[in-house]
Parts: sequence; structure tokens; C-alpha cells
Amino acid sequence: MKKLLLILLCFPFESFSQYTPGNTYFDANNYIEYLSGNLPIIISVPHGGYLEPNSIPDRNCSGCVYVKDSYTQELGRAIANAIYQKTSCYPNMIINLLHRKKLDANRSIETAADSNLIAEQAWYDFHSFIDSSKQSIITKYGAGLFIDLHGHSHTIQRVELGYLISKSELQLSDSILNDNYYQDSSSINNLELININSLGFSDLLRGSNSFGTYIENKGYSAIPCYSTNAPLSNEDYFSGAYNTWRHGSINSGTIDAIQIEVNADIRFNSLIREDFADSITLVILDYINYHYFNTFSQVYCSYSTGTINNINLSKELLLITDVLGRKANGTKNQLLFYIYDDGTVEKKIIIE
Repeated sequence: MKKLLLILLCFPFESFSQYTPGNTYFDANNYIEYLSGNLPIIISVPHGGYLEPNSIPDRNCSGCVYVKDSYTQELGRAIANAIYQKTSCYPNMIINLLHRKKLDANRSIETAADSNLIAEQAWYDFHSFIDSSKQSIITKYGAGLFIDLHGHSHTIQRVELGYLISKSELQLSDSILNDNYYQDSSSINNLELININSLGFSDLLRGSNSFGTYIENKGYSAIPCYSTNAPLSNEDYFSGAYNTWRHGSINSGTIDAIQIEVNADIRFNSLIREDFADSITLVILDYINYHYFNTFSQVYCSYSTGTINNINLSKELLLITDVLGRKANGTKNQLLFYIYDDGTVEKKIIIE
């Protein structure tokens, strides 16, 4: 049985001014690696670590998952390098170097660290580096994209994109998905509000300019996308988990999030992995240029949006439940979010 976790996270953002783009930083124990960037891009690799220090016992919690996402660390580094080669600029990249048996950086702290103080500190450092990156991006660009990079072992070899929209919800028609209820409960809530081409939510999920369609145009299968709107009921699919929820715009803010689950056929072949890194780099850059900043490709890391209004950069509290959704007509619907110990996110909508 899945255990329900209702948690209040409270820890301050570190000052991002101490980080120089292009430099790599580590936590005190060298368990978390942070490449500081100057692009509105964050890539996190929570399950690609190899380290198994004796000072941290293996996690032993009900429902714990211990299998690492093989070659996601290597893929993340290849993507960061490809971004630099194409832009002369750096993404922000945060890597959990610990094996998943020691720390699951895509879960709430109780399940992630299993009450070990050393692992808990690594968990805080992992998310603090992401928060610092988000602060820096908001200040310079006003908005940005967070990518949580994973690997899946599902039978169907395709890239799965998670927006916190479930398989059954993706099976709904575009007209239903375009209702504010679904936008408000997605990790790209902000993008639907600010995308410069005024696309609707279903178009952002699986239209001709969606992230998945861009991947398909590079020769790799992806879901959701224009040609494959949704998984079938008997097909496995990851819709996003803790990090996508915590660092995306589902609650507030201007950083959107996509969980990218890369299939084994890509990850386990070094030549294909490098080609995919190059392809998805182009996807990320084209996606940001088309949806966020139409002059981005001309200026890259010198871009600035100027004054940013109504953004609280010092917000330190994140509450998992009792979130109010927005409606265009001014009414409010209560969205209740539940994070379970297997990392899944469940939402319930109370219509007022």
C-alpha cells in the first residue's frame, strides 16, 4: 500500500551570486555536483549516481526503489556539453552522485534519505542547488525550463515526457484538456499563461510545437506528441513525480518542468546516446526560442527580460496540499495534491 506523505519543506535559498557560470561546485561531502549556468535551463539527474559510501546505510523503507537510472549521468553531461558547443553558454546541471540505494533525490526527504542525517543533508543540498539556479534564471530571464532526467525500462522504446498529467488525462480530448483545471495541475502551468505564440494547453502537451513532437522530428519516438497523443490504457507511462512537482510551475512561479524518461535503447548505446544528446539539445533550444523568447537564439546567455513583477524570490515555504487553482473568470477551484512514497503525484479537484 502506498503511504501518503504530507510535508512542509522549509529551508532558505542560497545566494546564487556566489556561483560563476561554467564552474562546478560540490556539497561538503562531494555527493552533489552542480554546474553553474547562464542559460534559462536546469537539468537535474537524481538517479544516475554511483557512490555507495559505508557512512550512509542502504535505504530500507516500505516501497523504496533502489535501481539506478543507468547512463543518465553520462547523458546529462553529454547534453550539457552539447549545449555549450552550440551556444558557448552553460545550462545549470545538478547531479546526485550517490547511488539510489543511498539517496533517492526524486522523493520527499522521508523516503529519499530514510532518516539518515548524512543523506538528508545531501537531499537538501541537491534541492538547494536547483533553487539557486531557479533564482538566477528568474532574475535574468524571468522564466525558464527545468528538466528532470531519468531512464525507464518499459517495453515500448520511446521517450516519455511527464507534465504531471496522468495517462488517463492524456486520453481526454483536446477541448477537455484545455480546461483550466488541467492546466492548473500541470508542471508547465506558467508556460500556458505566457507562451509567446498563445498556444493552448493541449497544443503545448502534444501539438506540432510540443516538446515531444520536436523530439519525433529528430527521429526519436516520444510521448505525448502530435502523432501519439496518449499512452494506451495497457501501456506503461511515467507522468512525472516529486521533482517535477516541486520545481515546476504547478503551484506558482515561472520555472516550468518536464520529466524526461529516456528509453534503454538510447541510454545503453554510447553512439546513440551521444546522438540523442545532440538532438535533444537542439530540441531544448528550439523549444525555448519558440515558446519563451523569440530572440533567444540570437543572444543566448546575454538575454534579459528586464523588470519582473509579482515574483517572490525569497519564498521559502512549499506546502504540498491546499493549493488554489486559477480561473480566468476569477473563481477558484481547490486543487489538493498528494505525494506518495513511490514518488507519484495524485491530484483531486474540488469545484466551487
